[in-house]
Amino acid sequence: MENQASSITLEASLENLKAVNNFIRKWAKRANLSPRNENNLLLAVEEVYVNIVKYAYSESLGKVTIYCHMDENSLISKIKDAGIPFNPLEVPEPRLVSCLEERKEGGLGLFLMQKLVDNVGYEREGNYNVLTLVKSKKKKIKRRENKDN
Repeated sequence: MENQASSITLEASLENLKAVNNFIRKWAKRANLSPRNENNLLLAVEEVYVNIVKYAYSESLGKVTIYCHMDENSLISKIKDAGIPFNPLEVPEPRLVSCLEERKEGGLGLFLMQKLVDNVGYEREGNYNVLTLVKSKKKKIKRRENKDN
């Protein structure tokens, strides 16, 4: 199982969110993630996917490809789109204040996504944004990797 991989390519549309969730859920089960870790990964991938749908393609529907594979310690999900260049690791952490009226809009979902997985990496590969989310089968120290080209 460690060497198996698969991918799914979909139009960047909210109508395809269920297919994305089913794909990630299948891999989470293969990796024997706990229910909590499975839900955390699902929420993180959903956040990334919805952001791509909303912001990556300005004029037309683009494509999103999600690749999954695992090694003996982790489930690795790579989310690839050809939308506008965007590195979510460069977005400053939101200022969490007690009063919602004082908080600036945006960034909270990306902050949450980074907290729900064990490692996050970003690369710009040619015309593609590639975001890598790693969910460990064992608890690991969080790292942020920025490989922007």
